[in-house]
Amino acid sequence: MGLSGKQIIITLLGLACLAGSYYLMQTGLDELSHARQMERMPQTPIAALTRGPYVIAGEAEKAPDILITPYSGSEALYYRYKLEEEYRDSDGDLRRRTLESGQQGVDFLIQDPSGKVTIAPGHDLSEIEWNLERTYSSRSGNKIYSEWALRPGENLRVIGRYDHENKKMVFTGLEDFSLPALVSGFTLDIDGGGRLFSAAIRISIATGLLALGVALLLIAVKIHRFWVYVWIMSLAVSGTLSVLGVTRLNQEWQGIATLYESRYQYLNAGADQGENTPLVLADLSALRQLIQESTSGWLDRWKYRALVEKRLPMPELDTSTAEKARQIVESQPDIRFQHAWTSMGLSAASSVLAIMLILVALRTVKLKRLIEAVPTSSTEGLSFGLSELKAMVDVDDAFPPIRDPLRNEKCVAYDYTVEEKRGSGKDAKWHTVEHQEKRVPFWLEDNEGRVLVYPEGARIAYPKHHSEIRDNKRYTVRFLDTLVNVYCLGFAGLDRKQPDRLAMQKDGDSPFLISTKEEEDIILSQGAGGLTGTAVSLGLFLFSATVLLAADGSFSPDNLMFSALAVPLVLCAYLGVLHYNDIVFLKNRVDRARANIDTILQQRHDLWPNLEKVVTASLAHEKTLLQAIASLRNANPVEVNSVEQMDKLIRVEKQVTTTLLARIEGYPDLKNNTVISRFMNIMNETENYLALLRNSYTESVMIYNTRIQSFPDLILAKLFRFRQFTSNPATSTRGRQRLPKWSD
Repeated sequence: MGLSGKQIIITLLGLACLAGSYYLMQTGLDELSHARQMERMPQTPIAALTRGPYVIAGEAEKAPDILITPYSGSEALYYRYKLEEEYRDSDGDLRRRTLESGQQGVDFLIQDPSGKVTIAPGHDLSEIEWNLERTYSSRSGNKIYSEWALRPGENLRVIGRYDHENKKMVFTGLEDFSLPALVSGFTLDIDGGGRLFSAAIRISIATGLLALGVALLLIAVKIHRFWVYVWIMSLAVSGTLSVLGVTRLNQEWQGIATLYESRYQYLNAGADQGENTPLVLADLSALRQLIQESTSGWLDRWKYRALVEKRLPMPELDTSTAEKARQIVESQPDIRFQHAWTSMGLSAASSVLAIMLILVALRTVKLKRLIEAVPTSSTEGLSFGLSELKAMVDVDDAFPPIRDPLRNEKCVAYDYTVEEKRGSGKDAKWHTVEHQEKRVPFWLEDNEGRVLVYPEGARIAYPKHHSEIRDNKRYTVRFLDTLVNVYCLGFAGLDRKQPDRLAMQKDGDSPFLISTKEEEDIILSQGAGGLTGTAVSLGLFLFSATVLLAADGSFSPDNLMFSALAVPLVLCAYLGVLHYNDIVFLKNRVDRARANIDTILQQRHDLWPNLEKVVTASLAHEKTLLQAIASLRNANPVEVNSVEQMDKLIRVEKQVTTTLLARIEGYPDLKNNTVISRFMNIMNETENYLALLRNSYTESVMIYNTRIQSFPDLILAKLFRFRQFTSNPATSTRGRQRLPKWSD
């Protein structure tokens, strides 16, 4: 059978999430590598340039072929311009569109206290990141003119490759060293901090999209088992973060080790042995020290020892050169995101949203697992407590239908809304001016009989919907009509109008659901919601953690490896919570069923002492009957420890009651006694109720015992000491009691 239109859309969304995850993960790892390499690279004096990648800083000098910016008409060595126009779209929103843009640059000199060097941007300026402040902005009508210019005399920092033959800084060949081509008017902490922050955001969003993509693909193929999601997600996240992270780490460390080795070999070869040699030596020593200081985790320390420490020794320095190297290292700022409050706010907001989503996902998955755990009953086999029915909605003269206010169609529940359109254009909105909701009791009928349903408090998935617009008002009604098959999950309790039968109704926090969907579709829908909520909340938690780490400058490959391990652990813990809650629910169901039985038995037991006082004088000759009544008076229902003992106690009570009724027929005074009348009424009223409770208890015990013997609940049952409930008195852990015997 082919995929439906909805499944195709979900599949495409899942694949789009995976594609987006891959792109963001790759670009995020690129940004992380760039930020870490920038932190390792010292700011080299221009006189110490030999060959290869460098970071230099200085003042830009005026070039012979100076440029003139198009809007402000000022002199510049490089400029980027953009002309934008503001306009309103069809919805009335104010938007901007770019009418023209471009950039232009020339070769120029940069100088520091040690010398000068030519900066050669080349013809493809788009390959270089020009990180400059906006130098001009002007508005004329609905047009906005903007320029970003590098002017002579401004200080800037350059990451490029020194071409020793042509004595120029060029911007090619930096990819092998995991370095960006950069011309910036900002300091290292701003450029590097922004990159680190961007890397953390991209990687965390990529992980969230990966989790969401996996969830959507599982939903598309109708897999809703949470353990399957945990298994696939563990492999996907752990594999992706581990493989990509370690691969990128190897590339990063190979690049910086190659850079250090090339400078080290150049120095040993005796090149440039003139007066600038101490600067070259100090720069090399500073590079080595910064590489060593950047080993922020065990992965970095491992790569440092393998690629740098054991292969290339620290160069020997005299006192003045060592002091110069120390100054270069100390001038290197720490990489930190400049907007700490922004990062903390984002982290806090994402954490709160993640907690809200995970709680919603937990409730959704809990209801799904509850639907799976509760067996479907027939109307005749309905047991006291949480139950599940699949039957047809029906009505009769005792419980007639109602009619919806819009179409006057027969139904048993409707939700009616009248909205009024206020405002005009984009600001026009619908406001509710009237809302009605009405529900009436109805029957659920199957092949074996029927059960009454009191729908107050139920979550009804209305199958029918009508909407009409008249003038500036919109009328909408949703309703549950008659003679439709529904799925009903709710509490089967005593009918409030006829206590000798059960009815489906709301009870405390127990779920109450009525839907025309098939049970499997409801389970799939709940599972989809749970998986999606879990995936998004997982992404938000990772986003919160990585944003804080990046803002502090401590985001590293170790954090990626920790995430690779933490994600499956968190998901397994989440799965454990779900299974633990299932066991607790089933155990509480057994305890509640037993408590209900104990309550009825105690209520009946409390009648025997007064009854004994009344009948002793008149029925003194009925010694066997009186002995049985005395035994029942002394039998404590709370100490009844098995189904067999419970059945025996109920059977003895019934036999004694039947015999007593027969004996008092010849005693009108006893027959009309208020104590005996009350006794007989309570015994009759609770007889059917007790049978229903007993069936509910037996079924609850069976489901609970089966669950704690199944994997993986078996592990939790052993760990948290969940014990089986048994109906065998010989194996019961509770105190045994000698019950009364009776033979008429």
